[in-house]
Amino acid sequence: MKRPYLLPFFAALSALAVLPEASARTFADIKASGVLRVVSGGDLPPFIRVEAERHRGYEPELIEAVARSLGLTVSYQVVPPYQLIKELQEDRADIAIGALGITSTRENKVDFTMPTACAGVSVVSFDPKLQKHTDLVGKSIGVGAGSIMQAYVQKLPFEKKVTVYNSSKELIFAVMAKQVDATFAYTIMGPAVKSLYPKAPINFGPELWRVPIGFMTAEDNVTTRTTLNGAINRYMQSTGYAFLSQRYFKEDVRCRG
Repeated sequence: MKRPYLLPFFAALSALAVLPEASARTFADIKASGVLRVVSGGDLPPFIRVEAERHRGYEPELIEAVARSLGLTVSYQVVPPYQLIKELQEDRADIAIGALGITSTRENKVDFTMPTACAGVSVVSFDPKLQKHTDLVGKSIGVGAGSIMQAYVQKLPFEKKVTVYNSSKELIFAVMAKQVDATFAYTIMGPAVKSLYPKAPINFGPELWRVPIGFMTAEDNVTTRTTLNGAINRYMQSTGYAFLSQRYFKEDVRCRG
């Protein structure tokens, strides 16, 4: 028999159990506020760099150009990469950025804009002999928590040691400190990484497979995704986009076909 003084407690639990999940803002809501809320996982040059709390790089410049064309300003917040989906689901952000590969697994939880780039994936190591995944048998491999690299590496059908890092900075440090033998990264990041660490003999192996990259939106937030797609498509046809892509990657990174 329940004690009378516990009834308010059980009533509160019942109320919490039926609370609806936070609904994502429609584009009309975003437009009315004047601000597009963007969440990222932090540094992943040249896609993103956070300096003195300011976001720089290919994706911030791209989303800020898109936002301006829609009459919006951009606000940023940084969370661990594995929390990006939760930020969207709980309506604390309108979009997530961070070189996010578009995968069917992720699309079960969120939606994506049209691809903003296509990139190959390479083994990254100080050892030039490590060129492809089969060279990593018995090696230690670092991956970012919640990344497409984590899912891929953990499924590799051979003995290896996998260490998961909660941020890109931690993963980069682990590679630089030789705490792991290798990691995986987008091939087009090579020039930027080597420029940031010119004295480190970092090797990017050949491209192993290609991944479309986009911005995440909350699942079924059709108005926001559709409006962003239109603005992204217009910008990617402009000379401004051509300059942006060349500036950060020295090539056109738009998806083909």
